[in-house]
Amino acid sequence: MSETGRLDAPNLLPPALEVSYDADDFGHPTVTAVVCLGEDYQGPPGCVHGGYLAAMFDNLLGVLPYRLTGQKGAFTGRLTVRYRALTPLNAELVLTGRLTNVRSRRVTAAGQCHADGRLTAEAEALFVRPAEERS
Repeated sequence: MSETGRLDAPNLLPPALEVSYDADDFGHPTVTAVVCLGEDYQGPPGCVHGGYLAAMFDNLLGVLPYRLTGQKGAFTGRLTVRYRALTPLNAELVLTGRLTNVRSRRVTAAGQCHADGRLTAEAEALFVRPAEERS
């Protein structure tokens, strides 16, 4: 006999990120955001839930196709997050992102999350820009 139930969890969106923009040595756009997450974002005791980290990477890296082309509307095709260490709550988290490849409508990007100088997570993402509409 199976049992069903309800999993009570906070209904929180990932935090809004205040993003700063720059460029690497090759002129490709880079992004950085600094955020501090409190207990509402807890997963393991005293640590950030990995789902919030994934959502923040999606938001942060998703601005890179726009910064590159000035065209809105790239869609996430794939997002892979590697959790390297527990990410502490109530600590300054520095998220960075950069373009890694652009081919036609496909844009790939990579990002990292550091807490107190320690790498806690990294991500790779594929974004697809919509095809131009033809009349």
